[in-house]
Amino acid sequence: MRYFAKPLFAGLAVLGLAAIGVGLGQGAAASRPVTLTYAGYMAGLPVFSLSTTVNLPAGTVPGNGGYTITADGQTAGNFRMLYPYAASINASGALKNQAAAPTQFRSVSQIMGKQEAVTLTYGAGGKVGINAQPLTRQAQEAAAQGFANGTMDPASAVVALVAKFAKTHQCQGTYKLFDGVRRYDLKLAQGGFVDLNPMQQSYYDGSATECSAEPQLLQGFSSVAAQSQFYPQSARLWLAPAVAGLPAIPVRIEAQNALGQMVLDLVDVQF
Repeated sequence: MRYFAKPLFAGLAVLGLAAIGVGLGQGAAASRPVTLTYAGYMAGLPVFSLSTTVNLPAGTVPGNGGYTITADGQTAGNFRMLYPYAASINASGALKNQAAAPTQFRSVSQIMGKQEAVTLTYGAGGKVGINAQPLTRQAQEAAAQGFANGTMDPASAVVALVAKFAKTHQCQGTYKLFDGVRRYDLKLAQGGFVDLNPMQQSYYDGSATECSAEPQLLQGFSSVAAQSQFYPQSARLWLAPAVAGLPAIPVRIEAQNALGQMVLDLVDVQF
């Protein structure tokens, strides 16, 4: 479990630890960030918790302007005693015509008492600077080979996704992502409408738009974990107008890997 649990939660980052939790705030003009809290379950048992606070340009269809995101996730319940894991991210950038241009992304993770941190800085021409502490093999390879260039971070990708969905009501496209360790493409496809059934603490139940997410793993992945399917091969997320005055936000996501199905469900909203 010690070896394979890391790919499981790294896999959440693959599909976007931020992507799972990113919602939309009232916007910089209103200076009222919103905090969304999600509970993660496997086999009906709580194993993960995630909260994120976001500021975006105001409006149910976000306009042009800056965005900031913070998110914190950790294992929960009895599983935390077996596998203590925590991660946090901070991201910033600007939206223009529903496209996101990140400026900086920082993630810090603690796994079994070991801390890893990485800061990505986005420059002109799509160049991405990488500062990893400690310096990892993946960061060295990414810097040497330049495969982080022309990418965005997972949090910024979801900001772009939700902003675009608010404008077009479509969930589709391919995003080139690098999270500081792993380089992957995330392909999104539109699904239909679903009436979600409430879970243990659901904040929202009702009609939602289903989107599928399929990652193409490119660089920085353990070959053993990838071949064993401990990174999620696909996921589904549901967007819904869960909060009055806000764009549609992710209210639930499901990801499947070799350990089973993980479900993250929106359980609380705070202004």
